[in-house]
Amino acid sequence: MPNYFAYIALTLWPLVTILLYKRLPTLEATFWTIVGGFLFLPVKVAIDFPFIPPMDKESITVISALIGCRFIKKEKIKLIPKMGTERWLVLILIFMPVITVLNNQETVNYIPALTLHDTLSLIVNQYFILIPFILGLQLIKTHEDVVLLFRLLVVAGLVYSIPILFEVKMSPQLHTWIYGFFPHSFLQQFRYDGFRPVVFLGHGLIVAMFVAIVLGAAAVLMKEKIRSFRFFSPKLTVIYFFILLLLCKTVGAFVLGAFLFAVITWMPTPLVKRTSLFLVAVFLLYPFLSIFDYFPHQELIQIANDYDPVRGESLAFRFYNEGLLLQHANTKMFFGWGGWGRNRLEGSTTDGYWIIYFGQFGLVGFLSLFGLLALSIWNACKASSILRDKNKKRLLIFYALIISIVMIDQIPNASLSAWMFFLSGSLLGYSRNIMLNDRIIKKSGLKAG
Repeated sequence: MPNYFAYIALTLWPLVTILLYKRLPTLEATFWTIVGGFLFLPVKVAIDFPFIPPMDKESITVISALIGCRFIKKEKIKLIPKMGTERWLVLILIFMPVITVLNNQETVNYIPALTLHDTLSLIVNQYFILIPFILGLQLIKTHEDVVLLFRLLVVAGLVYSIPILFEVKMSPQLHTWIYGFFPHSFLQQFRYDGFRPVVFLGHGLIVAMFVAIVLGAAAVLMKEKIRSFRFFSPKLTVIYFFILLLLCKTVGAFVLGAFLFAVITWMPTPLVKRTSLFLVAVFLLYPFLSIFDYFPHQELIQIANDYDPVRGESLAFRFYNEGLLLQHANTKMFFGWGGWGRNRLEGSTTDGYWIIYFGQFGLVGFLSLFGLLALSIWNACKASSILRDKNKKRLLIFYALIISIVMIDQIPNASLSAWMFFLSGSLLGYSRNIMLNDRIIKKSGLKAG
């Protein structure tokens, strides 16, 4: 049961946002509004208003960021992207719930049919999900903006490492002490004679994935010889986050983080680009590979068993439940089952974000939402071929790799949050700007720089 301070924290966040936008440049204020709220506000706490989805840490932070950009900083933020494939994907995602609701007029497992109220609620919720992507798309325009974004990520990671290390030593207690309750199963945080830190993110898996992405950002800055914090060299920063990721005691996130580090540090840039595109293709094809039993589920379970039988059992449990939910989702394949748990089966466990969203909004929703992330990676790879500056080209491709890893993590886990959508939108915004400048240069007859 949340205490009063949990609701006070959510209520006061818009005031914190005002201070941020009054004192910081737009990009920094937007980053700290979205990422700061993600890191420090309580999970599973919401203020319930009529006719709209409950206002939790995700929705409050992104609405605050949108208002801060438009009304405090006077940025000309379009509520819908004005051009490109992303415009149509956003429009599909916003209005798709109308079809989903019309296709769910029957009772399922004692859950009543969806109604007009559900249509409005789903549309609003879909837009809340898209706000950070739309903001990133329009705020990030230059190489310097991307460097700043990576530096901010590393600073956020350094700040958050303090409560992470505290909980590694003392067990996950901070959410209980400050907000009055523990948001998940405490037993799931026991690992290898210790604890996985949870802090204010709801689960140790999400904390570990945050650290893995920060490690990737730190590795990029090390590769580019950019110092993000004056007291630490880039190499020391990477070592620190590598150790921190180990202490998070989450095998999946460690594998992804170590993969990011290794690829960024040692792999040739053209191969990094191909790797990113390959990972995107695997993710988008994953539902079809699973349906037709072409994905190597059993082989992955065996590899996990060879490492640790407990981890192998956990992975097998996830894949088993995923298979059941996929069979259920296939009965409404194109537009899904909608909300209120209609996408679930009694006694089932939903782990991966992809199967959650696929079950709710079907194949159309899955391809539209993750199509936005894939589009950002595809355009980054296209834009990188335009750039002649090797450092800018390399950083853009590394950025695409990080987003592809975010996508891959949504197969076993549900770690996709507002800050990740902001990163993806930012990648697409920067890539679009490169291609736009290239067209202008070509029209003017000048050589690209």
